Amino acid sequence: MNKNKFLLLFILCCALPLALAKLVLELGWFSPGSSSQGAWLEQEIYLLDDASARQDHWRIAVVAAACDQKSCQQALYTVKQLYTGLGRKQNQVQTVYVGQQLPADYANFPQSDVTNAATAALQNQIVLVDQRGLVLLRYPMPEQAEQMAVTAKSIRSDLMKLMNYDRTSV
Repeated sequence: MNKNKFLLLFILCCALPLALAKLVLELGWFSPGSSSQGAWLEQEIYLLDDASARQDHWRIAVVAAACDQKSCQQALYTVKQLYTGLGRKQNQVQTVYVGQQLPADYANFPQSDVTNAATAALQNQIVLVDQRGLVLLRYPMPEQAEQMAVTAKSIRSDLMKLMNYDRTSV
């Protein structure tokens, strides 16, 4: 093989993938952030206390001022079912209710009574919180049960990804 031909093939093999990547980005064929189904927060909100000393690294929190609406009770039921469905990974997750009045049916839910500007922005939503108390993803509480099933699937999918890629000591 000729020396110039080899150099040309080598440069082509190095430059072609870079040129194709640039083309994909320029033409908008790449959609960033499509792997998560919840909405990422734009600012840092520390909602709960630091849980580094405990074993549960992730928390699913239902944020509502008062849980007297049907959608809130439906969200609590869904979060309870999600927790039960985790099986052996339950020891890495904790369910939390952030608000004032917890229904009697869910008295076993840990309750946090945090009221500040952060909770006002997250009202009537289900959020995924990491072990430091930082809110990562949020999901709206839908009114219909059919929509809640879709939301539960989204939460489970994102939670499983977060748990699988978690590199903190368990």
